[in-house]
Amino acid sequence: MNITLVLTHDCNLRCRYCYAGKKWHKPMTWDVAKRALDLAFGEPSPWMDLSFFGGEPLIEFGLLKRALAYAKEQAAARGVLLRPQLTTNGTMLTEEVVEYVAAENILLGLSLDGCREAHEATRPGCGGASSFDAVVAGLDRVLARGLRVEVIAVVDPANVRWLAQSVAFLADRRVPRISLNPNFTGKWTDGAAAELERQYRLVADDYVARYRAGRPMWVNVIDGKIISRLKKGFCERDKCGFGVREIAVAPGGNLYPCERLVGEDTDEAIRMGNVFDGIDRAKQAEYRRLTGNSDPECAKCALRNRCMNWCACTNYSLTGAIDRAGGIVCFHEQLAIREADRAAALLFEAGQPEFLKRQYHVEAVPCA
Repeated sequence: MNITLVLTHDCNLRCRYCYAGKKWHKPMTWDVAKRALDLAFGEPSPWMDLSFFGGEPLIEFGLLKRALAYAKEQAAARGVLLRPQLTTNGTMLTEEVVEYVAAENILLGLSLDGCREAHEATRPGCGGASSFDAVVAGLDRVLARGLRVEVIAVVDPANVRWLAQSVAFLADRRVPRISLNPNFTGKWTDGAAAELERQYRLVADDYVARYRAGRPMWVNVIDGKIISRLKKGFCERDKCGFGVREIAVAPGGNLYPCERLVGEDTDEAIRMGNVFDGIDRAKQAEYRRLTGNSDPECAKCALRNRCMNWCACTNYSLTGAIDRAGGIVCFHEQLAIREADRAAALLFEAGQPEFLKRQYHVEAVPCA
């Protein structure tokens, strides 16, 4: 079970591509948080991923700590494995917060769009000032403590020209996991798409060069696609549990199948109950039935098993249907697979030992 508590609609940044909608001071109450956790623990599961999201969740740091303490009590009493996670913009990662994250072994997702030019093109503060230095300072505190962190860089038409430079910037700082998260709802003109293609090729070249130099990096669009080839496609466990194994709770208590669809908490069509009345089981059954992709064009594609055309929240945002892909998704997935396979072939043919160890003995666990 994966439950995400969206602790507030408020945020101290004004990212130009943000899907969360209007920012205002609407925090989650303790009553809503407790009811949400009780609801989640009522679902039969030996494990629970408890994620904190926003807005910026660290604005409600006190509520976060109280919710996690309660969840730990409930998990211990029920014999449930609890895995806490936090997605943050990084600007509020003070020494106190970092100490807490370390003590609680929280997995961090830190949003930083890369080098200064890329980040400042898309992630300004409330008044328009740069947030780059504050985020990098937070990242450096996290890295200095050796915490588990994944840096999430949103790839947007406004910052795509700096993509390879951004990946190099993060790799040079020894970020252990770099996730490139394309803004599929952005205005991807032919020129922007061509630039994305050029930048992915540069990223793949840098990926190969770093392995050859004994300084390997991990980038989701390369490593993930290599693993998907070795496993002959995505396993069910690799896919999100949209509305079934995964539920997000808006600050007001309404339930959604994914945190990315909470927005301003106004979309009744995708909503699936609330913490006071429980989960809408009919809606949940519908999401279970529609899991995957029903587009007949996708069914014909030789790459369909390695493509993320099953991402329900992306599909819904682009086409209004959770089982139909659209927009630039097809172009992106073919591009990522092509560059990942090219990088893998170069390293495999060279017998690069670190690459072979990682991909063939550690991460590429076959599907059951």
